[in-house]
Amino acid sequence: MGIGLTMTGYLGIFLLALVVGAQDLPSGPQGCTEGSCYPATGNLLIGRAVNLTATSTCGLQGAEHYCIVSHLQGADKCFVCDSQRPHDHHWHRHSHRVENVIYLKDTNGEFTWWQSVNGEESVSLRLNLEAEFHFTHLIMKFKTFRPAAMMIERSADFGRSWKPYRYFSYNCTKMFPGVPVHALRHIDDVICEERYSDIEPSTLGEVIYKVLDPAIDVKDPYSLQIQELLRITNLRINFTKLHTLGDNLLDRRTDVLHKYYYALYELVVRGSCFCYGHASECAPVPGIATRESGMIHGRCVCKHNTEGLNCERCRDFHNDLPWRPAESDEPHTCRECNCNGHSSQCHFDMAVYLATGNASGGVCEECLHNTMGRNCEMCKPFYFQDPARDIRDPSACVPCDCDPVGSLERGVCDSHTDLDSGMIAGQCRCKQNVKGARCDYCKEGFFGLSQNDPLGCQACNCDPRGIIMMGSPCDQISGDCSCKRYVTGRYCNQCLPEFWGLSNDISGCRSCDCDFGGAYSSRCMMDNGQCDCRPHLIGRQCVDVQPGYFCAPLDFYSYEAEDAVGHSPDDSTLPGRARPQAQTDCVQHLNNQLRRHRRHRRIAAAQQQRAALRRIRQLQQTPDVKAVHRERAPGQMVTWTGPGFARVKDGAGLVFTIDNIPYAMEFDIMIRYEPESTEDWEAIVSITSLQLPTSSRCGNLLPTEQLYTVVLSHHRRYVQMPRPFCFEPSNQYVVAIRFQRHGVSHRHLTAFILIDSLVLIPKYTELPGFQGNEPVAEHRREDMVRYMCLDSFMATPMPALAEMCTKLICSISAMLHDGALPCLCDPQGSLSAECYRVGGQCHCKPNVIGRRCDQCAPGTYGFGPYGCTACDCHSHGSLSHQCDPVTGQCPCRQGATGRQCANCQSGQWGFPNCQHCQCNGHAELCDPRTGTCSECRDYTSGHTCDRCMNGFYGNPMLGSGEHCRPCPCPGHPGSGHFHGDSCHADHNSNQIVCRCRQGYEGPRCDRCAPGYYGDPERPGGECRSCECHGNIDPQDPESCDPRTGQCLKCLHNTDGPSCSQCKLGYFGNALTQDCRRCTCVTAGTVQAFCDVELCHCDPRTGACPCRDNVVGRNCDECANNHWNFGTEWGCEPCGCHSQHSNGPHCNMFSGQCQCQPGFGGRVCSECEQFHWGNPQVQCHECSCHPFGSETPQCDRATGACECKEGASGRRCDECARGFTGFFPKCVSCHPCFNQWDDVVCRLQEELDLINATVRRILQSGVAPGASDERIRALERKLALIKDLIQGSGGERLFNLISQSTDDLRAEIALTDGRLMGIALEINGTAGRDGELRGNLTQLEQQLGDLNATLAQRRRELENYLSAGFQEQFDNVLKYYRESQEAGRRCNASVTGPDSPVEQSRKTRKRTEDLIASRKDEFLRTMAAQKKSLMELRSKVNDLGKKVDHVSDKVCGGHANASANGSCPNSLCGGAGCLDDGGQTLCGGEGCDGGRGAAAGALKLAAEAAGNITSTSEELQRVAKKLQDIEMLTQDVRTQAMGTLEKAQKKKDDFEKSNKDLKDFIQKIRDFLTEEGADPESIEKVAQQVLAISLPVNNSMLALLVKEIRTSIANLSDVENIFNSSSAHLRTAKQLLVDAQNAKKWAEGVKDTANQTKQALDAAQKAITMAEKTMTEARKSINSTQHATSLVENKLVGMESKQMDAMMRLANLSKGIESLRNKTEQNREMAQEAKAKSDNATKAAMGLDQGLADTEAKFKELQGKVAGLGTGAQDLGQVGKRAKEIKKQAEDLLTKATKGMEMLHKLEKKFRQNERKMNDQRQQLAELEQNVTSVRDSLRESAKAYSNCVN
Repeated sequence: MGIGLTMTGYLGIFLLALVVGAQDLPSGPQGCTEGSCYPATGNLLIGRAVNLTATSTCGLQGAEHYCIVSHLQGADKCFVCDSQRPHDHHWHRHSHRVENVIYLKDTNGEFTWWQSVNGEESVSLRLNLEAEFHFTHLIMKFKTFRPAAMMIERSADFGRSWKPYRYFSYNCTKMFPGVPVHALRHIDDVICEERYSDIEPSTLGEVIYKVLDPAIDVKDPYSLQIQELLRITNLRINFTKLHTLGDNLLDRRTDVLHKYYYALYELVVRGSCFCYGHASECAPVPGIATRESGMIHGRCVCKHNTEGLNCERCRDFHNDLPWRPAESDEPHTCRECNCNGHSSQCHFDMAVYLATGNASGGVCEECLHNTMGRNCEMCKPFYFQDPARDIRDPSACVPCDCDPVGSLERGVCDSHTDLDSGMIAGQCRCKQNVKGARCDYCKEGFFGLSQNDPLGCQACNCDPRGIIMMGSPCDQISGDCSCKRYVTGRYCNQCLPEFWGLSNDISGCRSCDCDFGGAYSSRCMMDNGQCDCRPHLIGRQCVDVQPGYFCAPLDFYSYEAEDAVGHSPDDSTLPGRARPQAQTDCVQHLNNQLRRHRRHRRIAAAQQQRAALRRIRQLQQTPDVKAVHRERAPGQMVTWTGPGFARVKDGAGLVFTIDNIPYAMEFDIMIRYEPESTEDWEAIVSITSLQLPTSSRCGNLLPTEQLYTVVLSHHRRYVQMPRPFCFEPSNQYVVAIRFQRHGVSHRHLTAFILIDSLVLIPKYTELPGFQGNEPVAEHRREDMVRYMCLDSFMATPMPALAEMCTKLICSISAMLHDGALPCLCDPQGSLSAECYRVGGQCHCKPNVIGRRCDQCAPGTYGFGPYGCTACDCHSHGSLSHQCDPVTGQCPCRQGATGRQCANCQSGQWGFPNCQHCQCNGHAELCDPRTGTCSECRDYTSGHTCDRCMNGFYGNPMLGSGEHCRPCPCPGHPGSGHFHGDSCHADHNSNQIVCRCRQGYEGPRCDRCAPGYYGDPERPGGECRSCECHGNIDPQDPESCDPRTGQCLKCLHNTDGPSCSQCKLGYFGNALTQDCRRCTCVTAGTVQAFCDVELCHCDPRTGACPCRDNVVGRNCDECANNHWNFGTEWGCEPCGCHSQHSNGPHCNMFSGQCQCQPGFGGRVCSECEQFHWGNPQVQCHECSCHPFGSETPQCDRATGACECKEGASGRRCDECARGFTGFFPKCVSCHPCFNQWDDVVCRLQEELDLINATVRRILQSGVAPGASDERIRALERKLALIKDLIQGSGGERLFNLISQSTDDLRAEIALTDGRLMGIALEINGTAGRDGELRGNLTQLEQQLGDLNATLAQRRRELENYLSAGFQEQFDNVLKYYRESQEAGRRCNASVTGPDSPVEQSRKTRKRTEDLIASRKDEFLRTMAAQKKSLMELRSKVNDLGKKVDHVSDKVCGGHANASANGSCPNSLCGGAGCLDDGGQTLCGGEGCDGGRGAAAGALKLAAEAAGNITSTSEELQRVAKKLQDIEMLTQDVRTQAMGTLEKAQKKKDDFEKSNKDLKDFIQKIRDFLTEEGADPESIEKVAQQVLAISLPVNNSMLALLVKEIRTSIANLSDVENIFNSSSAHLRTAKQLLVDAQNAKKWAEGVKDTANQTKQALDAAQKAITMAEKTMTEARKSINSTQHATSLVENKLVGMESKQMDAMMRLANLSKGIESLRNKTEQNREMAQEAKAKSDNATKAAMGLDQGLADTEAKFKELQGKVAGLGTGAQDLGQVGKRAKEIKKQAEDLLTKATKGMEMLHKLEKKFRQNERKMNDQRQQLAELEQNVTSVRDSLRESAKAYSNCVN
């Protein structure tokens, strides 16, 4: 084989090898002192032939044949492999064992190699090392093709596990699918490379692998990651795939197998001994001898105090620092341990090392001389360091001297002195409670030193709060504590009895101070001082009363005299004897005088005597004992208890029964009284117990009965018995008292005394706490006297008690009752359940008295939840201010009636000056206050029944001779043929003139009014409203048929017999007057539905019948993805190309699809205009020069432009052959050109031949006529260099040169890789440059698209102007969206991270670096681009013309402005146009631009506002109607109240009559029994009584009562009916109020159409609610009318028993009041609906601002367009202004679109609002009618209830 190296090249390699070899020499010993040192690097295979194995070697079993692919054409193409013996140059030259790869050549200079068995693909080479080595790189040189796939693996655990280094394959994705193929990114990436697996070269191909790629920066070469990567014990190379030169199947034929095998010339495994930087040389591993020179050994000769095969650990006793690999400037020498001479062994502890701040980690082992510690620096337990000796002294540690009883750990002492830690060498460590140098006695506060106690001594445990703080708190031996005064216990932790709260006070504890009555004892809880309280007493000392309870006062046991039993003087029950009556009998004396006066005809004196006689008889009839209730006036002092007094006659008495004594003890007895005269009285009191006393307190006292006599002085109000009486519980006592005048002998009938109550006051001195001579008891008795506690309860009212009295009385009460007493406040009469603490008086409601608030005060009645009501008896009509406590009836005088005696008799009025009712003979009763007649008969009404009621006429005045007659309208009221409200007599014509009801007309109301129909002349016939749904003129008599009701003149575009449907050609809701003209587009509607004028649509929805593939409500656009609008068959599919278009949609009229850049044609199936190429691949711009080409369109297949004469080139931009000059100024050449042209053509043919020859040489590699002489010369020079090397150098020099050669190969391979990377970067830069060019081309295309878009907009504008309003609106919306999409694409082409501008910025720097090498090409490219930009400038200049079209769309004219800005040729103005005032001129009346459309929209909005205003006025009229309804309801209520008053008056009259009758009978009885009555008078009275006749007998009266009860039972449903009607009317009133509130809210709000919709929706709901309410009210009214008729039939002839009916009318009055309230709510809800509809008006006005904004934007656009015409100085300005104009136009289009949308929505909502308002108006009219009916019905019912007649 020949090697192309010159002599110079060999010398260079030789010198380089010397330099490299010098660098790889091992560092000397001195190199290890300052840092790391490393052994020499070499080939690890040298000396390890026995460790290198192969899984396949040819010829091991015998000779095998193999062939060489490159020799197949020669004679020697196949050879023999016999590897049974090792290779020998002379004897075994054909042996190819694996050890041959260690050296490239044998000793004779011939190549040797290893070769595998033919055809085997999976073959491995493995190197086993005896120790760990650093592996740096590998070089393989192949004799045959390099493997098609292989991998390199390593093992660091002697072959137990393997990891891959690198994969190699000609096709990594196929051979190793899971291995990454990208470039190396991290130093330890496992990737697959393809550059070492090509089929070329066929021999001497190399594979080079470096573990640490120089291209990757390694920050820390000593990291675990790098060390793990370099460290190996085994290396394996796996060949997995052969190159088969097309024989991919590799069949097993012999001729095939002989050609394919692996053959390796040389294998170099570079590495070194692995010593972690701690050795500069290595020695053989024990057991491994040095086999040959140059062998790299595996055992390190360690430095830095390290040891091990690889210096992987520190030497013994050198573990003070952690072992670490050495670094270049830090050897990390292992340091000797410091054990202070007490140990020779240590180990490293990482935790200790970290704890010392990485200063020392050595831990000594087996310390001697009683030492311990990490450095043997401390003494062992029970030893301490002698302060006089150093720690290194063997005798430094001395034994401790501590008492084992009181010291810790059986006598351990401090091992050394450390003042900061409080340690002193030899000091004993005492137990916690022990002290002393030897720990031999207790600390203060402790006692009882003990060895078994872990603390040494026990704590005294004296409570510090209870001990005397002087010296030790307890005895050191016994532990007893010294306690304070009120403290006890061994530990002074308890208080003495009756003390609590152990604290630091000087006494230690505090007294309990338990209340002597509230607590059971004087002891309390020691922790909180809580005393043991009696029931319902709270507080620590039991002095507070639980809420809801009270303390009984001293006079708690009071017994009211009113409740006692009264006895006459002669009753034996009373003690003592009754005195005789006075001797003079006043009655007999007066009778004698009366007889004398009669005989002497002394009438006046007789009358006086007779009155005195009656008075005396009244006194005789007065009971001996009578309860007298006294009223409590505000501000008056109350000097009594209970309701009043018991009025006792002289000699009479009271008997009290006592059975509620709580406690056996003596009680003082007191009587409270009030004298009526200045006389003194006396009381004889007898107390008797019904049972014998059994208690220890009362059982031994005698006698069990007591008799007292006391004087009741007229100067005082109470008297106390002279001695107490012992009472006990569970016994009953009778106290009988006789009262008589003091110091007289006879009793008189006129002497009385007022007795208030009997009071028992406990003798408190008998109670515990008051008895004895103890200071506390004496002090309490003194306080009772000092603060007058007892005296406060003697008389009433009781004065304010002192605080001390309150406390003492509560204590007394608690002892008497064993706790507090419950308030028991009456829940009806009291304000709360709590009462006063002392006395238990509850908080009463008004006019309620009693401790428990359980009775009415005198002068009131009706005890209930609201207290009691004052009687308010009339002073003129009542005999007394007191009334019945239950009914409240006052005692009336003669002629007065009513509960308060404040009314006249029946048939009279004007109390107290009563006079008879004046009712013209038509009524007997009238209003008791005003005199207004009630229950007028004979069809009359008025204050005095002086006029006829509605429906009647005449003169009902008394004496006129006339009466009320029914109105003939045409029939009479009640005949079913009455259609009038009232009538009157016309005296001029002597005719009766009727006032007709609504819907009737004519003198007799016998015709239907306009808008009504029916047969009113027929009895039972009526006029009903024509059902035309509000679509006729109700004032037009011909609007509907007056007989049938058929609608004749329908309005509002409606049709049908009831105007309930829209007429033909209109749609909508005829019921709401919302019929609109159909807006179908003729071009899109089915022809059958269209006539000459218009097309028909769905009468309800307005949807038009569309042709095929035509959609839209008006059939005004094609369906999605269809076009060709306007044809007879409809629209046809777009058919856009699925890949070359932006979507399946196209223009509705032209069918043009939206093509992607570079494509054109209607369906985007061709290249776009002025482009060429295959649209399936790519389209190119023609770029034909406009001066050199016949047309801008080039050949669509080749792209060649059609050139004019004199032009040539693909773009026709050069002068043609035969022409000269600079294009486009080309002129014909001189005629001699043709002669020279022939010569040039021949020369061109010769050059073409030379080029063909060169191509053949390049393809074959053999130059014709060349020889191999030069190659042979080079071989001779190479042989000469080899001889020189063999003759002058030794084996070492050869190895160095080989090593240098290997390194150079590796560096060359790496350099080749870097060059390949640079080439890839250059290719990438070139690609990005191409992308930049493409982006620039794309910009040109997009500008072309912009021009096309403008042209398309011009066509669409024409379509826009020719289309209808709806179509214009939809097109504007569609084009606005398309403009947005175009703007987005345009912005994306110039902005964003992927835009050309951003890419250009990123690649600019790289382009500048490459521009020098590609300057010429770049200049040519820039020239071409500049020319393209010039063409683009020309196109952009045309943009100004197209802007005129935009101006036409906006203003209706284009900008042809003169110098002064005027546009005489454009009345609509345009861009740059100014009017006479210098203002921008754009649009106007008659102009078709967008501004004109906006002005039209504004006009529509104004009209809508006017319509809504009219609707608001209509709602105001509705509100007025509701106000009228409210007034009518108020009248009904007034009448009902009048009826109620009449009923009440009837009731009072009835009761008064009964009372008068009773009084009259009583008077007759008194007269008949009177002694002075003569027989004549008695006879006369008897005759008058017998002459009285009763109206009915008992049977008739019973029947009448039964009928009344039945009728009243039928009245039960009336209340429910009126309640229901009231609820519905209140809902309508609420509706009106809500409408008014919403109107106020809407006055300041101008909102969008959405708010209008919400308001209308709310109005609709409110109207629906009102309609429902009216329906329910109508039903309720019908029910009411039915029930009323039943009542009227049942109440005939019930005048004498009308009281119950009047009570029903009172309830009815309340129902009418509720009805009025509910009507008011309905009115408010209706007003809310009106206001919400008014909101539509306000919201519509909000469009003005939006239109004004649109106009402002348009003016701004005008200014920018005007500046465009004069300011386009260069391409950048023109492009910028074009974008601005485009954006402004889009904004204007958006504004116009939104304005149109808002107008459409507003128009729709206005119509809906109008329809809803009409419905509401109709419903409110029905409501008004219904309420009127209700009013009339109520009036009739009230009348029927009042007079009970039909």
